[in-house]
Amino acid sequence: MRRGRGFFFLSLALLPLLLNGEAPGGGLPQLKRDFSAIICNLLSCFEQTRERHYLEMAVHFGEMKTHPIFELAWGKRGRNSAPEQKLLRASKAFRDRFQAGACPPPESEMDLCRRAQEYIQAGDGALVTAGKASLRLPERCGLDEIQKNLDTRQVLLKYVLLEDRILLFYASAGSVGYEYLAVNRIQAVDMINRLTEPLEDFANGRVDYLRIHFDMELAHRLFNIFLKKMTERFPKADEFFIIPDQELYKLPFEALVRGFNQSSLQQDVLFSEYQAADYVIQKYRVSYFFSYADFLRRFSGRKEYPYTLAAFGNPLLPGASHEGRGVSTIADIPSTRLEILSLEKLFSGSRRRIFLGADFSRENFARFAPQAKLIHVASHFFNDEADPSRSAFLLSPSGPAPALCDTKQILALRLRAELVILSACETSEKNLLGFKLVSGMTAAIRQAGVRDLIASLWPVDEFSSQIVPLFYREFLRGEDSASALRNAKLSLFAKTIAIQDGVRLSLAHPFLWANYVLYHFCR
Repeated sequence: MRRGRGFFFLSLALLPLLLNGEAPGGGLPQLKRDFSAIICNLLSCFEQTRERHYLEMAVHFGEMKTHPIFELAWGKRGRNSAPEQKLLRASKAFRDRFQAGACPPPESEMDLCRRAQEYIQAGDGALVTAGKASLRLPERCGLDEIQKNLDTRQVLLKYVLLEDRILLFYASAGSVGYEYLAVNRIQAVDMINRLTEPLEDFANGRVDYLRIHFDMELAHRLFNIFLKKMTERFPKADEFFIIPDQELYKLPFEALVRGFNQSSLQQDVLFSEYQAADYVIQKYRVSYFFSYADFLRRFSGRKEYPYTLAAFGNPLLPGASHEGRGVSTIADIPSTRLEILSLEKLFSGSRRRIFLGADFSRENFARFAPQAKLIHVASHFFNDEADPSRSAFLLSPSGPAPALCDTKQILALRLRAELVILSACETSEKNLLGFKLVSGMTAAIRQAGVRDLIASLWPVDEFSSQIVPLFYREFLRGEDSASALRNAKLSLFAKTIAIQDGVRLSLAHPFLWANYVLYHFCR
């Protein structure tokens, strides 16, 4: 049985925040266009002069352009607020410095950078709880510092969606650079939507999981656009860190298809056709950051954790609905009990705490989660896109109404866990796109001090949830989170299970093994 999604809000309430009442030719849209033009001009100067400063500044402006605080804070002080008008004037002034192909000297960008940093800091102060993980940017996204934090087999990729095309910055221990992708933004977004549309149909109950189609040819085209050149440029790489932008948060990079093999279709095995593709995950570890700033930020966890694991699952169902949260019907999910019990077998000793049924209470979560190195939650998740601060997972109730742990309650805790796994439907909040850095459950967990989060892109069922014990087995053998998740996905990919009348189901369908993704909030 699928783990509940709650009521799904189809109309994004974030849209007014994007528009903010601005005319198409001015305000925030103009600032974004200025940033795009500045980035492209800086890269042209880099090509002309080969001066690293211009590349570094293009990277820095890419970080500013993709920062979500501009969309969330713009216009809140009125249409003509002084900080915004000063920022617009500074962006125009610096953009104009590139007229007639001129390359402005180093430090000429300082006024614009200072005003943008001040704007981000003011928004950070308003949106981020004091003492929590900041959204501020460093003074410079130093390429040297980025490279120092990469080993010889790792590559960091940052995608920036410009108005008419897509830019990719890449960094490895030995080189940095950029590529303009061979696709425009509209085409790329359309392809991503077509790839993920069948999974959205399943999430919204329009098709059952045995009829979900994953377009392998389209996934191969997307690989050729987004990753192929990087695999050719870095033939010895075995790990990609990816910083998406906007609609790219919906794209499961590990499920993109590198090519096809000679695996034959097995008539009595459903989904066996998906074994004929060679997926990115079969050669690379893949995980995600939200920004260069997060990549450079160091984790400050506990020196010692009282508990290795705090696992919570199988909450009791309430006796009444709670329409105010869009929770009208809640189905029992017995697979969460089995999932948590499998962890009880893997983690022995007194340093693990398991909470099932009535024990999965608000009090136990607030008491034990902040003391745990690993936090695992298997429950219903209610994704409120109209007000992401109200997104929540289900706890066992103390009365007739559902008990929900929402983002405000997470923010009240200091978790500091090395890893949180939210094993419920669509906990990655992919439809918030870049806004999930500042709003929603993902943002709350980041701000609470957690290092890594494993969340789901799509609904979780009894098949895709099998990744959980496979992951922990690898993790307890000493693998890092990215390696453990990759190995677990490969194990699930190779499995077939009996379903009925001699028919077997291959778990090679990407919907099943690619559902869980790993986000890093710091290093």
